[in-house]
Amino acid sequence: MELSEPLVSVITPVFNGELTLQRAHDSLKAQSGCWQHIIVDDGSTDGTPNVIRDLATDPRVIPVRTENRGISAAHNTGIQISTGDFIAFLDADDEYLPDHISAHLAAMAEHPEVDLFWGGLEVIVNHPEDILVPDVAAGFGFISIEDCIAQGTLFVRRRVFDHFRFNEDRAIWWQDLDFVTRVQTRFVARRFDPRTYRYYRNSGSSAVDKLKENWPTCDQTGESSSRTHITAVVQ
Repeated sequence: MELSEPLVSVITPVFNGELTLQRAHDSLKAQSGCWQHIIVDDGSTDGTPNVIRDLATDPRVIPVRTENRGISAAHNTGIQISTGDFIAFLDADDEYLPDHISAHLAAMAEHPEVDLFWGGLEVIVNHPEDILVPDVAAGFGFISIEDCIAQGTLFVRRRVFDHFRFNEDRAIWWQDLDFVTRVQTRFVARRFDPRTYRYYRNSGSSAVDKLKENWPTCDQTGESSSRTHITAVVQ
C-alpha cells in the first residue's frame, strides 16, 4: 500500500505498557486524517515489545527500541525521526477521543499565530481527590490536573522543534511545564479547551502520587494554594 506523507506525527513513549498500549493505538486508529504513530520503547522488560511488533504490521506505525533513558529522551527520539508538519503526543496509558486530531488541525488553521496547543482533558480517576496534583508553578499547594500542561495533550507545529526539545534531566518530572515555559519565550502557546484527550489518573502509584505525600500545602507565609476545578470521571 502506498502511503501519503503524514500530516501529523504522533509520538508515544512506552515503558512496560503492555496492558494499555493497544488501547492507546486503537484510539489513534479511530482518528481521521493522515498520521504516523512513532512508538518509542524505552527499554521495556515486560511484553511491550510483543505488542509493538503486532502493531507494526500497520505501515503507519514506526517502532523504535532504545535503552531506558526516560520519557523526555524517548520523546526527543521520536521527534528526531518524525516527518509530519505537526507533532502530537499520546501517552501509552491514555486515549484520544474520536475528534482529537481533526479538532486540533481545525484550531491550527483558524489560529495560524498559535504554534502550540495544550489542554483539553477528560480525566479518569478512582477518587475525586486524585485529580489534584502538586502546584509546581507555585511551589506549594495543589492544582487540578485539568489546569496543568499535560504532555500528552501537546499539539505542536514542527518549526517549534527546530529551537526546543524536552529536557532530558530525569530529576525534572514536570518536563511538560518546563518545555512549554521555554517555548513561550519565542512562540505562541495557547490552552485548548475542548476535551478530546482521555487522561487516566487511576493506574496506580506514580511519581506524582509519591510527591504528593510530602508536598507543602502552604508557602512560608502560611498562604494556601488549592485550585480545585474538579470534573473528573470516577471509575
